Amino acid sequence: MKPSISVVIPAYNEAKYIAETYKSVFITATAYYEGHVEIIVVDNNSTDKTGEIASSLGAIVVFEEKNQIARARNAGAKKATGDYLVFVDADTLLIGDILDKVSTHLSSGKVIGGGAWTEPDSKGVGYYLFKYGINYLLAIKNITVGPFLYCNREAFFRVGGFDESYYAGEEFTLARRLKKEGKKENKSWKIIRYHSGHRIITSSRRFGRFGGLEMAFKNIHLLWQMDRKLKQKSQCKFWYDNRE
Repeated sequence: MKPSISVVIPAYNEAKYIAETYKSVFITATAYYEGHVEIIVVDNNSTDKTGEIASSLGAIVVFEEKNQIARARNAGAKKATGDYLVFVDADTLLIGDILDKVSTHLSSGKVIGGGAWTEPDSKGVGYYLFKYGINYLLAIKNITVGPFLYCNREAFFRVGGFDESYYAGEEFTLARRLKKEGKKENKSWKIIRYHSGHRIITSSRRFGRFGGLEMAFKNIHLLWQMDRKLKQKSQCKFWYDNRE
């Protein structure tokens, strides 16, 4: 039996998306992975039926009162029992053997965690720029973006989990600390690149008619803001306002 995996999905007012996201993870877990996978949805104080929908589908539902992505992710991780943790956004779909790839990397003893190439659900120039341009640049720099992140559970808690002083960009700071921890153990940070056997598709709903193009530039802008504005919720409205 392969190591167990806990998939943590933070969700605030995601009644429109949570069912599809949950089902994609469930199919990926049951059809492509031979180990145990638990799916944890963190209801981040939703005012809609996000929690009810997730519960009806069979997810483990955790409630986190403070509306903050870092706190929601940490709440899910504390509930998790898996050997490995995978964090997935509530509007993101997993397709194919991605969880098996996660297990292969982490069980090798050479990898402490990582991310994966993602693609927006919109088409056009922005889609191709993000999928083949931004993903490639992020992989070269070994940078992980929010829709998908994985790591060894013990290492996650050893470095303190997500930094709850951040309202956005918390995945960058976690990756930074895990990379540093990995160096002590001679383990690397591994980005899973695009392959026909697995895909990660994330919603471009926040990016208007420019879709993947605006998504690409927004991620670049986010990196430039690190450690300055991201600790102020008022400066992170882009990531919260359209959820409320």
